[in-house]
Amino acid sequence: MTGQVKLEDSNLANYRSDEFKEMKLEVLKKEPAWKGLGEKKGIEIWRIEKFKVKRWPKERYGEFYGGDSYIVLNTKQNDEGKLSWDVFFWLGSETSQDEAGTAAYKTVEIDDLLGDEPVQYREVQSNETKRFLSLFPKMTILEGGVASGFNHVKPKEYKPRLLHCTGFKKHVQVYQVPIKHESLNNSDCFVLDAGLTIFQFNGEKSSSWEKRKASAIVAELKAARHGKVKDTYIIDGINDKGNKLIEEFWGFFGGRPDSIKDEEETKEQPDVELSMHQVSDESGRMEIKEVGRGKLDKNKLDSNDAFIIDGGSNLFVWIGKGANKKEKREAMKFATEYLKQQGRDANIPIARVLEGKEPQEFWDVFSGKKCGGRQQGGKDWKKN
Repeated sequence: MTGQVKLEDSNLANYRSDEFKEMKLEVLKKEPAWKGLGEKKGIEIWRIEKFKVKRWPKERYGEFYGGDSYIVLNTKQNDEGKLSWDVFFWLGSETSQDEAGTAAYKTVEIDDLLGDEPVQYREVQSNETKRFLSLFPKMTILEGGVASGFNHVKPKEYKPRLLHCTGFKKHVQVYQVPIKHESLNNSDCFVLDAGLTIFQFNGEKSSSWEKRKASAIVAELKAARHGKVKDTYIIDGINDKGNKLIEEFWGFFGGRPDSIKDEEETKEQPDVELSMHQVSDESGRMEIKEVGRGKLDKNKLDSNDAFIIDGGSNLFVWIGKGANKKEKREAMKFATEYLKQQGRDANIPIARVLEGKEPQEFWDVFSGKKCGGRQQGGKDWKKN
């Protein structure tokens, strides 16, 4: 799409003088949730709870609820001891607009506290980037969330749930999926948690890594029930027969199907040509205009403006050193407006990068490489 896309001015425009910024920073430093923020190498996670940020327990890192929004800060340290940061806000598929907006706003607060240094990423459930997924040895997404009043219950009262284990090597992800035939496939592993009985279903083509992860989940669930689990059973594929527990397993699905699909269906993504768009308010009105398509020229990046780099399955918003406050702070808004105008999936991952702090995948786009974000279902992690 060529031409210009005009955006409405935001009420954030021109509201941050240097004096106001210093005052705001002093207030942010007193926020209990930000205590010790980014001071040492490692991961920190917060969940949005009723417009506030609450630290997520370390023992639950990698566990997310689809009804919530989270902020994840990854603090890195180079050989010279210098710290750098990636900050992600992760949006569950069922999170509210209020929670999503709070996560985005609070991510900007982290950016302020760390001197505008972090690379900022927006991640949406089932469309996460490899950079985000690689932060966790196991990532589990469960149904519900803080707004739904999710509580742990006793095994006898437990509502059955089906967990889908998919991926390759260390990057096996776990998702809660509906208990129905269509959720199963021959390529992955599944754990049916029925409270007092736990089943592991291994697809005929599942990898040893997926089987190992599913077995670990069964062991974790069994340990958490403190001896109350009566049975655990492994089912090797749809043709495994001859045991009453196998029939009990299929009873949760309304009976054994004649067949299941070979691998999970993936979300088709349009083949989008690489493009580059300049974001500027030089005319007195914020505008986005295309300045490159196909083979992109990095020399067109202007330190006085912001640019949207469309890498296909990912977007980058590049902020020049001379860009104004509005361009810096509304980068994510520009990108989501751009996707809307293009008729694209609003869940595409977005990264905001500052001039001089660009990750390698940003420069890869200029060499003609499309971004390799994870598509729905985790197929990019599969061993082909």
